[in-house]
Amino acid sequence: MYMYMKNWLLKFLAGMGIGTGAAIPGVSGAAIAVICKVYEQIIWAINNFRKAFKRAIVILLPILLGIFCAVVPCIILFDKALDHFVFGTMCIFAGFLIGSFPGVLDEVKGTKITKKLVICIVIGFIFVILLGIASVFLGREINIESQFAKMDFWMYLVLIPVGVLAAVALTVPGLSGSLILLIIGFYKPLLSFTVEWAKEMFGAGVPQSFANTGKWFGMLGCFALGVLIGVVLVGKIMSKLLEKHRTVTYFVIVGFIIGSLFVLFFNYNIYEYYLAWAGQPSSVDPSLKMYVEIPLGIGLLVVCMILSYLLVYFSRKKSKKEIEQ
Repeated sequence: MYMYMKNWLLKFLAGMGIGTGAAIPGVSGAAIAVICKVYEQIIWAINNFRKAFKRAIVILLPILLGIFCAVVPCIILFDKALDHFVFGTMCIFAGFLIGSFPGVLDEVKGTKITKKLVICIVIGFIFVILLGIASVFLGREINIESQFAKMDFWMYLVLIPVGVLAAVALTVPGLSGSLILLIIGFYKPLLSFTVEWAKEMFGAGVPQSFANTGKWFGMLGCFALGVLIGVVLVGKIMSKLLEKHRTVTYFVIVGFIIGSLFVLFFNYNIYEYYLAWAGQPSSVDPSLKMYVEIPLGIGLLVVCMILSYLLVYFSRKKSKKEIEQ
């Protein structure tokens, strides 16, 4: 009984680590699963869910509970942070992204740089930069958060391809699904809508209103459907690309990550923040003055970069130990 409870608690804590990583743009939840030594168990449970249902549930339940318990406070925290501490929050995300970057470079270590591979980096870089520019110039026109409030039929349909894009990170090593959502402008609206729904439902500890419950489940269902489609279809495509064009694919990913670092500081959310700092009309309200938040943000970037690199370090150490065995 003691060993069972110990294993259950370890899986629960691993789930909390995975959930926290999944909620932070720039961090790969899968990488944390590897470090916590539950990645292979999760894959086994998913692949054998029907054949060994009871055992799969025993493996997945504490992990899923841990993920849920970590994601909920992260949603609340980042929702507030992206209203009043945007630059500092982006620095946190950038720090995690920079720190995890060496883990991606490990996949192309020793590869001779050619003109073709440089072009691959440029393609990945330009693609992400264009997404960032589009989020700035189209963000105010479309105003995704206001669209979530109305939740017209077409928004449910849009959430399916958004889920597909987020699922790319589940199949591509080193990428973060929440980072992709941030770049295309859906990260903050998804957080805000979920928080508002939770307040309506459980604001006083008991259900208060069911007005947006149908919208929330519809949103979640369409997004989950997109993720499922993405995992199945994109997973197969990425599997083929990594099998036949591994080096080229990873160099495109390198370009994607480099571009993401720039886009973290040039997207719809932070552009609104810059406007507020400049005294222009904005949808956000900075809590700190620019001369305070910028050095604080840089300090947080350095700390998060070190923490993220430690994940890469321990992952490398684990891989080396497995090879030696």
